[in-house]
Amino acid sequence: MERFDKKGMMIYPSPLRKIIRDKEKVLVVKECYCPQGHSLINPRAIFNGLAGIDLKVHTNEKAGRVVLSPMVGDKSRIALDVDLQSGEQVKITCPQCDTPLPLYAACQCGGELIALFTTPEKDYAHCVGICNRVDCFNGEVKSGGDMMSFSMLEAL
Repeated sequence: MERFDKKGMMIYPSPLRKIIRDKEKVLVVKECYCPQGHSLINPRAIFNGLAGIDLKVHTNEKAGRVVLSPMVGDKSRIALDVDLQSGEQVKITCPQCDTPLPLYAACQCGGELIALFTTPEKDYAHCVGICNRVDCFNGEVKSGGDMMSFSMLEAL
């Protein structure tokens, strides 16, 4: 195993890599768009070699960026220039045009599942729903009209 990457940065082993490697199937969101068609994929934020999903969040105090892992079921995220408090609900918008991402459905926790579209067209038949409550990891993936909850995907 290598100790340093090609840029000279030390490589820390990730237990998540073993979990992912041991699974037969991992669902990855490779395309993600706001209602205006802007890509939410950020190639500068990498999770296990995959580009993350970049979102702008608004709390009561301020706004900032959060990047989510594109692997469905992976709860990794990076909060940039914003402090998130567990349990608080945030408003989620596109980081490019600041358009609010639409409500998809109510979440079991009392928050709201927000729609991230997997096609440039605003199509609820092809979307990922994420909860807007910090540290609630409920969500759904809808592809071609078929819906899977994140808990169902963990069994893959």
